[in-house]
Amino acid sequence: MHPRRQIGAMATIAIIAIFNGSMAMADHHAKSGTFDYLQALTTDYTTVRRGEETITAGSIKGSMTIIRSSGGPFKEGSSNTQVSVVHVKKSVEGIDLVADGIQIDSDGDQVYIYGERKAGDIAVGGGGKGTVNLIGGTGKYDGVNGICEYTVEYLPDNRIVTLGSCDWQRN
Repeated sequence: MHPRRQIGAMATIAIIAIFNGSMAMADHHAKSGTFDYLQALTTDYTTVRRGEETITAGSIKGSMTIIRSSGGPFKEGSSNTQVSVVHVKKSVEGIDLVADGIQIDSDGDQVYIYGERKAGDIAVGGGGKGTVNLIGGTGKYDGVNGICEYTVEYLPDNRIVTLGSCDWQRN
């Protein structure tokens, strides 16, 4: 290849690389968006009975994969690990489940989450619908807040699967 063509080809490649890099960086700073996710989690619960109430507490650990995204820091096809601490009270009035946790992506950036569920069960074959609040984070998730609606299903061997949809915005 002629030296001028080599220089031209290298310049073209450099411009494309710079453009793609700046687009990816700009996307991390998007102001709002949506994403859908799938989680595969394992529970480690301890349960006590107190009269008519059942109180359960423990952790859930596993992964979340974004299966659809409008962009921003929540990239379609990306995955995060998740660790949450869960507290559940079940009585004749129903279920009261709260969970606080973090999700960590492959860059080490964290998303802070808080979840609630007032319907369903935590027994095998149970589940229900609830909400998760995105309450900030580190790195590309700094200033990100939002709300997610999810449906969870409890499986044998302390496994759960969750499918959810989120709307988020950056402060």
